[in-house]
Amino acid sequence: MNNRIIIVFAVFSILLAGCGASRISFDILVPAVKTVPAEIKTITIVNRSLPENTDANKLEGLLTGEGLKQDSLSTQFVLRSLDESMRSSGRFRVVMATEIYTGSGIGTLLPDALSWDIVDQLCEKYNSDALVALEAYDSDFAITGAAVGRNLLDLQAQGLVTVNCGFRMYHPASRSILDEFMYMHRMDWGTGGLSVLAAADAIINKKRAIEQASLEAGSLYGRRLTPDWIYISRDYFKRGKGNYDLAEGARMMQLNDWDKAIAALERALQSDKIKVRGRAAHNLAVIHEILGDLYQAKEWSTVAWGQYRIRKSRSYGYILTNRIQEQEVIDYQLTR
Repeated sequence: MNNRIIIVFAVFSILLAGCGASRISFDILVPAVKTVPAEIKTITIVNRSLPENTDANKLEGLLTGEGLKQDSLSTQFVLRSLDESMRSSGRFRVVMATEIYTGSGIGTLLPDALSWDIVDQLCEKYNSDALVALEAYDSDFAITGAAVGRNLLDLQAQGLVTVNCGFRMYHPASRSILDEFMYMHRMDWGTGGLSVLAAADAIINKKRAIEQASLEAGSLYGRRLTPDWIYISRDYFKRGKGNYDLAEGARMMQLNDWDKAIAALERALQSDKIKVRGRAAHNLAVIHEILGDLYQAKEWSTVAWGQYRIRKSRSYGYILTNRIQEQEVIDYQLTR
């Protein structure tokens, strides 16, 4: 049975290699989950996660082993990361309020919304169009295991950090809450030491792990409000029917030399073989997507499928159509 699986896998690999297909990766910008109205240019960020029930918060800190001020300190990492994420988009001017307000004190439950009087006061004070408030926060650290590496001195301890955050976005001009979002972020944490004592101390002192998870949690909410970069891959053809120009174009793609790649593929379009012309058209579509010209990419994918019946180009055309629609959303979100 195992031999049959190996043979089938080998045949599949040969067939896959024979088609001359490969993959190229690059970054693209995708729309934010929430579209913020174009008239909002400046946003004030405020911390509203101070617990109302301080006695209950102290008890939780004692029971979980967290420092009494651990959560209040860690919220600063959430807010700092959110601030940096929103600024880096170039979409907003961001102001950090110095005021701190009480919230629910429970990391999995949002409190009642802020009064519009407070929202108006803050937006007027900081000359902003909207207010984003961190209204719930809670962190937790659990030891999930420990392992010995190559020797007894190579000790690795593992933990799981959980951060709960709750945000609201207030728009005073329309008297509306534009976003209300409660989420959980989890991060695996591993550390090691040269002794049992060092490894145990690194786990017990979990402050750095919670701070890192809080930074990531803040960035996550920032990416909810602003377009974000992601890493994707596309199929392209490395060769076809012994055509030198197609192969050269593929090699230039691997070197990110787009001008030479386009020149070689345009020569491949003059081939007397339909498959070579189709593959060249598909590769040109990929190049133009990488260069950010989605309409040109769509045209080449249409040529590759419509004229030359390259199957990969059919599904790729649908992807490009979706990306063109997304780009219109991104342009609006960035108020281009």
